[in-house]
Parts: sequence; structure tokens; C-alpha cells
Amino acid sequence: MQTWEVLMDDGHRCFSEKSWQNAELCYQYAVEQIKQQWESKPENETLLMAWISAQHNLAAVYEAQDQHYTALRYLTMPHQWMMSLLRAETVSDTLKTLATQAVKVTLMPLLDFSRRHPICESCFDALQVSPEWLEDPHPTIH
Repeated sequence: MQTWEVLMDDGHRCFSEKSWQNAELCYQYAVEQIKQQWESKPENETLLMAWISAQHNLAAVYEAQDQHYTALRYLTMPHQWMMSLLRAETVSDTLKTLATQAVKVTLMPLLDFSRRHPICESCFDALQVSPEWLEDPHPTIH
């Protein structure tokens, strides 16, 4: 069985070759492997960022095929999950810190997508965009 890293690389190769179905499968298998590892390491930053990246890669695959609604879904899923971690009371401080940093990683591609393919106002409001996140695209590390 290939590792999620190899699957991501294979997905990138397939994407650059415009082999959309193969790229989609590689990224989906990578997501599954990341999720399996994540169960035992929920505060692992590498796995968190890899999961976000795989979701964004899937969004790019769908956008390239003019499946904008599906692409938007793969962009919003990680962002909404990070926002839910920030609101949760039972989440560790470590995971909240990771989620705070990850919000900028999830938000910017959504904003770029909304410029290319305008989304309705209520969907945009659901992103819970904070003005301070827009001012500084780089997370502050304490």
C-alpha cells in the first residue's frame, strides 16, 4: 500500500497531466490514509495540513472540470472544520492553536475561489471571515 505522501505526489502528477479521475482517486486515497493515522495523532500538524492540502487538491480537480459546486464543497469543508475546532470547548489548547494557524490556510483559497466564481452572500457569511484574518495573510506564531 502506498503512503499518503506518495499518493499526493501521484495525484499532483496526474493533475499536471490532466488525468482528472486518476488525480481524484489519488487524493481521495491519500485523505483516507491521513484520516487513519490522524485517529491516533489528532494534534499532529503535518497530518492536519496534509488533510487540508488534499481537500484543496480535490477542489482544484473539480474546478478544472467546471464542477464549481463540488470544488467549493472541498474548500469549505476544511475551513468549517477549523472554525468548529476554534468554537469547541473540549478541544485542547494545542489543537486550537493549530486550528487558528490553519484558518488562514483554509480561508485564502476560499476567497480566491470566490473571486473567480462568485458565491452567494449567505454562503460567504457562513465562512465567518474575520477582518483581522484578511489583514495579515501570515499566521502569527507565539
